[in-house]
Amino acid sequence: MTGWVSGLPAKVVLATLAAFAIWHIVNIWRLYFWLKHPDRNRPGSLGMWARIFDRISSMEQKNREQTTRYRSMIDDFQNVTDAFPDATLIIDGNSRLTWFNRAARELLGLNEQEDIGRPVRNLVDSPEFTSWLAVRGETESPLEMAAPGKANTWLDASAFSIRGNQRLLVLRDVSEVHNMDRIRKDFVTNISHELRTPLTVMRGYLELLQDRPADEMTDAITRMHTQALQMQTMLDDLLELSRLQAVDTHSMEEYIDIPVMLMQLKQEAEEISRGNHALLFEADNGLALSGVKSDLESAFRNLIVNALKYTPEGGKVSIRWRDSDEGPTLSVSDTGIGIPKREIPRLTERFYRVGADRGRESGGTGLGLAIVKHVLSGHQARLEIDSNYGVGSQFSCIFPPGRRRG
Repeated sequence: MTGWVSGLPAKVVLATLAAFAIWHIVNIWRLYFWLKHPDRNRPGSLGMWARIFDRISSMEQKNREQTTRYRSMIDDFQNVTDAFPDATLIIDGNSRLTWFNRAARELLGLNEQEDIGRPVRNLVDSPEFTSWLAVRGETESPLEMAAPGKANTWLDASAFSIRGNQRLLVLRDVSEVHNMDRIRKDFVTNISHELRTPLTVMRGYLELLQDRPADEMTDAITRMHTQALQMQTMLDDLLELSRLQAVDTHSMEEYIDIPVMLMQLKQEAEEISRGNHALLFEADNGLALSGVKSDLESAFRNLIVNALKYTPEGGKVSIRWRDSDEGPTLSVSDTGIGIPKREIPRLTERFYRVGADRGRESGGTGLGLAIVKHVLSGHQARLEIDSNYGVGSQFSCIFPPGRRRG
């Protein structure tokens, strides 16, 4: 109407169309700028563009809420899988790593940025693992293998098919079970060997005695008596260890005057040494302990007797009972033959001795330190061993401060 009145209808129409186009261009630019910077506030507009902006804003809000839910679900899944004690990995059809949990990261030293997408055979450097994984579709049996790069660590590997052609690998640390089985086998072998030796000696001499006159029996009887004592000592230690494992000693705990106990053990040590060693006993008077007296006395006696056995004549054995920041501590040190560093971790295993022949000559059974370890474990204490071969050793029993009395 305005165009017709003014006589310029075409110009008015063109101007209107131009304004309408500019309005759309401005809103398109606003939309583009908003999509490029989604953190900015929603653009304001009218009519159709207002509805478009509202619709996009609503969709963005729903998408943000959905993303938050998905992220929360992923975090929950990650927290759950990280709580798994076993190393867990997912591999694709080409055996490439696609995911792993915290236990796998710690056990295998994996890194998300570097190892995702790599063939798992390159990450678990074990020929037997690679061979087992290649035929995993044909066999359902798990694999027990040594952990790559970790001494005395054994893994049990299992694989399970999941969605598509992916597989879930579970690597379980079975070192304790493996070591217990090894200890069991060593136990059977050692006890058979330890008992066979004295029995062979006694049987041999008995056969000789059948045809020998009485005046020639002295040496044979002495040897048989020594072997019989060895067998008796071994059986006594086995019974002592069995008793410690079978009896609940918590109800037997009492106040123990350790300095008095050490004075009694000093008398026994002097009888065993017979003046062949320099003995030093030092104790903080008044420093007592809460525990089972018979068990602690057995543990301390074992440490002192061991020190005397493996210290040559003229050597020195020192026993000290002192308080420290870590807790009450009994240390037994000697100037004896010492222990190679590589042997120290196995010293508390049953029947394990550094040089079986050397231990047998000294009358040891290989059970003394196993008894010590078990007693200390029952008192929440620990045994620390420091030794240098050819120089001497120190065994320290460190008790928790909560057991201190006096």
